[in-house]
Amino acid sequence: MDLNVYVAPGELGRVSIPGTDLAIIFTNSFLTMILVMGVLLIGGVMIVRRATLVPNHLQACFEVIVEFLLNIVESAAGKSYARKIFPLIGGAFIFILFANYSGLLPGMKTIYFEGFSGDREGVLLFRAPTADLNMTLAMALVTFFAVQIAGVSSHGVGGRLKHMATGPWWLAWLLFLIEVVSELSRIVSLSFRLFGNIFAGEVLLGVMYTITNAIKISVIGLVIPVIFIYVEVLFGAIQALVFALLTMIYIVLAAAHDDDHGDAESHHGDSESEAQKGTTSPASASGD
Repeated sequence: MDLNVYVAPGELGRVSIPGTDLAIIFTNSFLTMILVMGVLLIGGVMIVRRATLVPNHLQACFEVIVEFLLNIVESAAGKSYARKIFPLIGGAFIFILFANYSGLLPGMKTIYFEGFSGDREGVLLFRAPTADLNMTLAMALVTFFAVQIAGVSSHGVGGRLKHMATGPWWLAWLLFLIEVVSELSRIVSLSFRLFGNIFAGEVLLGVMYTITNAIKISVIGLVIPVIFIYVEVLFGAIQALVFALLTMIYIVLAAAHDDDHGDAESHHGDSESEAQKGTTSPASASGD
């Protein structure tokens, strides 16, 4: 069993844009993202339409997740404002959670698409969306623009700029530059943290499968992969929660007023440090 690791997603096809040299590329991670979104939309519609006062097992699981997230958002943003930003926070968590878990499904690493006429004979038909840097970067950009919209909505354009340069007038320009760099660095940290942990987990599972296949001992080949699959299930949930919590914290900080900006900053420091405790993947931990 050969172990092939590719950082770039596999290309399944492309559609050229007439009159230009550009093309729309369809990748395996994009295909998996469409499938995940379809499952979530269909599942959500079915749960809503079949909702009852006495919930069934599926509705109860969904309500537990929603209530858990809503309580966290309300504790940080207040009840009224939490209702405004909860659709974004909750939607990001659920989508990332299912996108992370999609890479653990049977067939994700064994079904190949042979119609690709490139350097490789074939590419994987499916790949976890969050194991593609393009996807995590897009989600980080959504968070970035959501933060700016929240800040402008709460303070106005001038108020948002002033909010980014709080302090003595002779230090305002320096604080503003630092705040701009901090805002932009969040795009890098959010995208690379999620991509790095999920991609490293996929590589780790591939290495474990290769090792157990080479050993040819049935007990080891059964136990070792199962252990690491459960570890990836845990880290998939942690990474989804970290991304959602950091998005919430950034929005709350941007929408905070000057009188509670200091309290929000201290809460942000404590919450972000706690959230990032779970961001180290099993692969990076074993490397250390």
